[in-house]
Amino acid sequence: MSSTNDARTAVGEPTRTLRGRNRAAKVSAFFALGGVAFLANFATGIAWINPGIFVGLAMLCALIAIPAGRVGRFRGRRLDGEGRGLALAGILTGWLVLVVCVLALLAFVGLVAGLAALTEHA
Repeated sequence: MSSTNDARTAVGEPTRTLRGRNRAAKVSAFFALGGVAFLANFATGIAWINPGIFVGLAMLCALIAIPAGRVGRFRGRRLDGEGRGLALAGILTGWLVLVVCVLALLAFVGLVAGLAALTEHA
């Protein structure tokens, strides 16, 4: 074994490296992109069948991505910066998805309130 290799290997055992230790950053990015994918289904038209489910799932993904990204940022500080950028991207994308979901929810509530006001005076 060489002294530059940090992983110990045995006969027949695969080499384990220290790369990819910041799993929280990867989880954050995964759920943030999942939220974007749920919102992107509105462009394809499939989400218009039941938009509440897609907005709700996008909101859930964002609510998972934000704390996972925070954990990934703290863990990245201990791991010499490994995954900190990915975690930050997950946090920012999660907040963006959350803002879009809240705006969609407010637009829906405003639409229902406006229709209720119109039908009341008719």
